[in-house]
Amino acid sequence: MGKFPLSRWWKAHEIERIWPETLLRMKEAYYVAACSRFRTMNFVKDHAWVLTSDGTGASALLLHSRGSLFPVFNGKTDISPPFFLERVLKNIHLYSLQGLTREVEMLEAMLLPLGLRSRETMDFKLMALEQLPHPVKTPKGISFRRAERSDTETLLPLQAAYEKEEVLPADSTFDIRACRYNLERIIAKEKTLVALMGGRIIAKINTNAESYSRCQLGGVYVLPEYRGQGIACCLTAAFSRLLLAKNKGINLFVNNNNIAARKAYSRCGFKEISDYRIVHL
Repeated sequence: MGKFPLSRWWKAHEIERIWPETLLRMKEAYYVAACSRFRTMNFVKDHAWVLTSDGTGASALLLHSRGSLFPVFNGKTDISPPFFLERVLKNIHLYSLQGLTREVEMLEAMLLPLGLRSRETMDFKLMALEQLPHPVKTPKGISFRRAERSDTETLLPLQAAYEKEEVLPADSTFDIRACRYNLERIIAKEKTLVALMGGRIIAKINTNAESYSRCQLGGVYVLPEYRGQGIACCLTAAFSRLLLAKNKGINLFVNNNNIAARKAYSRCGFKEISDYRIVHL
């Protein structure tokens, strides 16, 4: 493959996927969500634009997947503006920006002249775990198992409450059909774990992204009447042990304002590694 001009954005086709993949692998822990989207992307419907700065390798990446735009700037601040987006955005749907806070801020500034405006900004802490979690005491009577398809109706209220509290923009209308579809997909495709007490499911957790050697946790929800007993912490620790047994590092991002959750993850051994932001457009 020949060299490209300096500081040029170009659209990668599937045959050229090695360029963005090499960049994503460099700092995988910071870009698990983007890696996951790239690994499964449809090069017809989705897009990967690569910026070359030395003519031989990718220095930055913009990934468009299922209505979200992920900046992968690899810590660089001298990114050439992607002026091509003015033309591209006329033909694609764009609902959100997602990534490291500083890089999302840069991307927002680049998109302002194109008329795009944020509807809501959600700020998180990106956390990572590299080794088996600290021993965490499991409250008496708690047991764990994988979620099954037969659990769908039982888990639906937990999933609905989680999406309302943690996922949906403030001015969005909750759609129970979309919630059920998402839950069915999670049970079928993702790794899951539920906590039970007296045979009743009282908490859940699942993966929501998988990169090359890491996975990302999400969907953590404990029924309100069981909170404050350390269940979220022991559930996360038990799930993390299962995932790390397969030699995968783990990431998650937690709302800045959810102090209790941040403390619970810290007790399991997770470390805050960056700020993370999702902007709904």
